[in-house]
Amino acid sequence: MSFISYKRAFVESKPILLRKKLTVAEGDPLVACDFLSEKTGLSKALVKKVMINGGAWQISGKRKNRLRKAKKDLKPGDKVEFYYDSHLQEIDTTEIKCLFETRSYGVWFKPANVLSQGTKFGDLGSIERHVEKLRGNDVYLVNRLDKETAGLIVLAYNPKAQRAFATIWSKKVKKFYQAIVLGHLEGEGEINQNIEGKKAVTKYKSSKVLKNTTKIELEIITGRKHQIRIHLNSIGHPVMGDPKYGEGNKNREGLKLIASKLEFSDPFDKSKKSFQSPKLLFEN
Repeated sequence: MSFISYKRAFVESKPILLRKKLTVAEGDPLVACDFLSEKTGLSKALVKKVMINGGAWQISGKRKNRLRKAKKDLKPGDKVEFYYDSHLQEIDTTEIKCLFETRSYGVWFKPANVLSQGTKFGDLGSIERHVEKLRGNDVYLVNRLDKETAGLIVLAYNPKAQRAFATIWSKKVKKFYQAIVLGHLEGEGEINQNIEGKKAVTKYKSSKVLKNTTKIELEIITGRKHQIRIHLNSIGHPVMGDPKYGEGNKNREGLKLIASKLEFSDPFDKSKKSFQSPKLLFEN
């Protein structure tokens, strides 16, 4: 299946969602996979897959740990949660790509419809889990992108590197995006509009006006959740294909937004770094 047709299938198909909070009782199966299969009505093969992918949790007081072992022994009174999202089982992570790495961190490309990190439904379709499996150890997200947004993500390979990037990320890292928006947006400007009571600033510049849309380049000065999408919608030019914000901006190929470029000084050796996404919405 091609990249475009895969995205269409992802957007058009309706997910199957299942949420269960369970307590093991006397007489219940005491092997995790058997117990969950009986309580959910799903096959043991599918339950095992969901468990491996991180959708099952064992609860101990305030602690929640992913329950990945199908043959894990349970006992009466144990509390287990089970979350199944059919879309997570379908997410294609094959286009995830490492662009640059040192012993301390890596710059990676995240395709659209791949999660930045896991959710309670699992972590199979996340770049975080994908890289952990490749490297064989924990990694730490420096930045996050919305599931629908493709582009550049920095992953720290140890807690020290994560802390080092945290000190520079908000003010010393330049973060650029490309978008295709509804309508004609001429020239350049700055959107300074709080999001959930917090300062949020987005700069934009028109690249090319098309028949019904405009290609634009953006730089985010702050990094609020859904910042670009909220800001562009607020000025009447929502991002094409945005499933949450805007009207008249539907697009079967998905969200037309990509984290296209990062510029920063390496927090360890102070060398200047500049990275561009291998996939762009348009050439400058």
